[in-house]
Amino acid sequence: MTLTTNHYDLIVLGSDVAGLLAAAHTAQRGRRVLVIPIRPITARYKLGQDTFSLDCAPLVHLTSPTVRRSCEDLALWTQLRREVRPAGRFVHWILPNGRLDLATGASNLVTESIREWPGADVEAAWSGCATHAASADEVLDGVLGTDGALSSERFWVRRFLERSGSGLPGAAVDEFDPLPKTHALRVYAHAAAPWLLGLTPDQLGKAASLRLWGMWSRGPSDRSDGISGLRDLLIARIALKSGEIKPGLRVAEVLLKRGKVIGVNLLGRGERYGCDHLIVADDPRTLLGGPLVPEQIPRPLARTLAGIETPAAKYLMHVRVGPRGLGPGLDGIAICVTDDPAGRGIGNTYVRTGRVREDGSRDLSITRIINADAPLSELREQVLAELDDRGVLPFARPHIRLIHSPHDGRAATDGEGRARADLGPDSAMRLPMSALYRSQGTPTLGVGVLPTATGVRNLFLACHLNFPGLGLEGEFAAGHAAANLVAPPSRGSLGRASFLRRS
Repeated sequence: MTLTTNHYDLIVLGSDVAGLLAAAHTAQRGRRVLVIPIRPITARYKLGQDTFSLDCAPLVHLTSPTVRRSCEDLALWTQLRREVRPAGRFVHWILPNGRLDLATGASNLVTESIREWPGADVEAAWSGCATHAASADEVLDGVLGTDGALSSERFWVRRFLERSGSGLPGAAVDEFDPLPKTHALRVYAHAAAPWLLGLTPDQLGKAASLRLWGMWSRGPSDRSDGISGLRDLLIARIALKSGEIKPGLRVAEVLLKRGKVIGVNLLGRGERYGCDHLIVADDPRTLLGGPLVPEQIPRPLARTLAGIETPAAKYLMHVRVGPRGLGPGLDGIAICVTDDPAGRGIGNTYVRTGRVREDGSRDLSITRIINADAPLSELREQVLAELDDRGVLPFARPHIRLIHSPHDGRAATDGEGRARADLGPDSAMRLPMSALYRSQGTPTLGVGVLPTATGVRNLFLACHLNFPGLGLEGEFAAGHAAANLVAPPSRGSLGRASFLRRS
């Protein structure tokens, strides 16, 4: 029989931002915490002497009240706010039949729209969309700021969410009235959603879509080191409060006794780590049949998990281009929009320009939304050819010094397809792609798929599948909700938030 050699108040199994946030909050409140990552915890990978990110989307959600509340609790807000800056000078929108080159904050929208769509009242439509977005923000901020509303499964809390949902803009709202239904601005306005969120756009609620539009139109903003730097801050906060992160551990089994988690067995070590609470910070489906036995999962949660589909994925590639391979017009973000009849953004391509290196070359990150089962063997060439045809990277191929994707199992090459042997034999990788999910049920408030509570008393979920329709903000909401269940904060005066928390 294995012996308990270590016991923790909380074990976090996985490395989603939501789980790291829950661990940081719990450690901040004086509990003993252990994080056992499943994927690369910093969301980076090495290639030769260089380090590349596994997620290059801008962090437009950093200015939201949900993020601010969590960061203030962790004493990170002042530092985080100081590091937020525009993601680039321009956002270039390459539409099926047009192009917009918008400065940060869309300050030149009127002149660009007159050039592209003379006679259309784009300014009035843009102003009307901002009004609807403000209305959606008011309701969502109230829900996301209410402790307990996102974690409790009690009947009267569900009624509170239902009433809140009734105050959100519905699908019938036409945020871009008086523009024609076929106007290209409608396609442009929400084209960034597949890049920034984890829920397919066809299931995304109108309020969530408007909320994202508002954040994007005010920026888009980012940090210089992106999601990896944000993870570094949370990791440092966990360590500062005596939390532990052990990436070398592998969990063989989650142990339950009388319907309660009591610990985990470690693979190949013959020892057990005990815990009072366990948080799964990854897609729970990847753990079924491994650490989690399907029979241990309550039936309602099992039905919810069985109803989650993964119709699309985000294919990432990094490209390094010599100083003569990029035109001066590309600076910031370029979004190539395609016409996807299913409304899931499949075929959209997102390009970000990175720093200029000492030799004058520049790194680009390119993200393509693809069908989850699409072949990857020739996708690099297809994406680059399309960017050439659409004028984003014209004539760049002879100047490309590096092409690499961590997903397709192909070695790094130059622009002519020659292998970069100087980067070593391990450049061929098959790391999982980030997914776009779709639920067979109706997402909660148009954003939520999985509950925080699982039905097992001390087993909780804090991962990207809780609120995929809110993107990074949803992970902050999920992490904060899970931490409140594990280590409730000190309670203040009575009020709606207090009663919801106690539920």
